[in-house]
Amino acid sequence: MTQSAMTQSAATDVAERVEPEQQARTDSGALTAYIAITIAVVLWGLAPVATRYLVLRADPLGVLGLRFAMCSLLYLPVLPRLAAARRRPSGGGRWTRRDVLLLVGCGLAGIVGYNVPVTYGTQHVQAALAGILLSTESLWIAGFGALLLKERPSPRLLGALAVGGAGVATLLIAGGGLTVRASMLAGSALILLGASMWGLYSVCVGPLIRRVGTLPVSALTLWIGTVPLVLFGGPAMSSAAGHMSASSWIVLVLYGLGPNIIGMLLWNYGVSRVPASRAAVFLYLYPAVGVAGGVLLLGERATAGMGIGGLLVLSALVLTTRAQRARDEEPPSAQDR
Repeated sequence: MTQSAMTQSAATDVAERVEPEQQARTDSGALTAYIAITIAVVLWGLAPVATRYLVLRADPLGVLGLRFAMCSLLYLPVLPRLAAARRRPSGGGRWTRRDVLLLVGCGLAGIVGYNVPVTYGTQHVQAALAGILLSTESLWIAGFGALLLKERPSPRLLGALAVGGAGVATLLIAGGGLTVRASMLAGSALILLGASMWGLYSVCVGPLIRRVGTLPVSALTLWIGTVPLVLFGGPAMSSAAGHMSASSWIVLVLYGLGPNIIGMLLWNYGVSRVPASRAAVFLYLYPAVGVAGGVLLLGERATAGMGIGGLLVLSALVLTTRAQRARDEEPPSAQDR
């Protein structure tokens, strides 16, 4: 055997050993991202239970302002790390003007653009219809991903979206049916606006996190979004604080720590490591968790239709993970080579 042939053989042996290790690391990273996204959505799915408890006792806008003001204070210990991230983004160099503009846009879209319309919209929309409208977040994410990041959804992913949508509709119809009135039109428009803002946030925040980091982006976007909430909701915050009991404050603190701090960190981590269009399918867990939370925590009645809807939602999650694995196992195209 010639020297060149021996060298080529050795290189082939090394490549054969390295490729499985790289694939294992890729699979492990994707699995960790999907677990983080699932936990985030479960926390968000339980949020309506806390919201209902709080808004029955205080002004909704005041509760919203207090919640995000508290979350902003909880992020203060990360300031030293933010200073380091400002000097040395993970992508190299200093923050660019584009980074700053994208950060401000994400903060306004993800915090103000989502929470304010949804909070006001749900005052005029039945829970069933609101859940259907919020489930369009997945479609908004897929649409913005295709438009801005050129993420073309695969046929399997589209199938997962369809199955998940069927599960959501089954859950909502089984919960009591739909009755749409003219007075719901304005509220429906607000909820759709909030869903679209979350879709835009989820797509745009991923590249920023990969450059700067999960914790800095999560803290900064939350602070940016909290500023207008506090400025415009100050009187409502004072009124809400004066009418809240000790139990309401406990719920508010847990609400802030769960969905707003832990949930946001985990979601941002997940969408920075898997395509936003695949992460979007997990948002179908939101109404499923809401049904479970209503049954377990509020004593609502479960039906067989709810069980069928839950199974369809879980099936959508299985389909999206299989779609991810199939895409990862596809051989490179001639253009890639």
